[in-house]
This record gives sequence, C-alpha cells and structure tokens, in this order.
Amino acid sequence: MLRPRLPAFPRAKGNSIFCVKVGTPVTWKSDTKHQGFVVDMGPHSPFDTFDIIGGSDKSVTVTAKTPGCYRHSAGACLSGAIYGMCGNGTAEVVILK
Repeated sequence: MLRPRLPAFPRAKGNSIFCVKVGTPVTWKSDTKHQGFVVDMGPHSPFDTFDIIGGSDKSVTVTAKTPGCYRHSAGACLSGAIYGMCGNGTAEVVILK
C-alpha cells in the first residue's frame, strides 16, 4: 500500500494542514522509484497551474498565488499497478498573504 510522505519542513505531520505564503514555490515529488502521483485541487487551485501530475522521475513545482484554505486530494500508483493497488488521501493547504 502506498502511504503519503511528510512535507519537507520542520515538525511536519503527514496529511496535516500546511501553510505557505503567496509567492512560495511548492514542489510535489515522489521519492519511490516507478511511482506516479496526481494532486487534485478541485475547481479552484491556489497555485499557478491546475495540472499537478508527476512521478519519481518528474517533480512538479507550482507557485502559491491565491490566499485561502484549500482541501485537496492526492493519489499515487506504482507503474503497472492494477485496480485497487493505488493509494490516495486528502489534506489541506492554507495560502497566506
């Protein structure tokens, strides 16, 4: 089973709310070989792009643009996975002015 990783900042907890200021670059990545991911911010993304799709060979850096509180979902699958072998979760991000 795939498990969410902790954010790379001090005292971070998995699947907890994290806050960043407008203009902050946020890098989404997988550190597991052959694992891809999709982050779905829903209809209103606080970042400069809606497409947050990457994997172990492709990290995705987006910039926080719109202040507010946003709930998002994320899914990850290993290459060649079949139905039911992927992991997903939800979390929140707060963008501060």
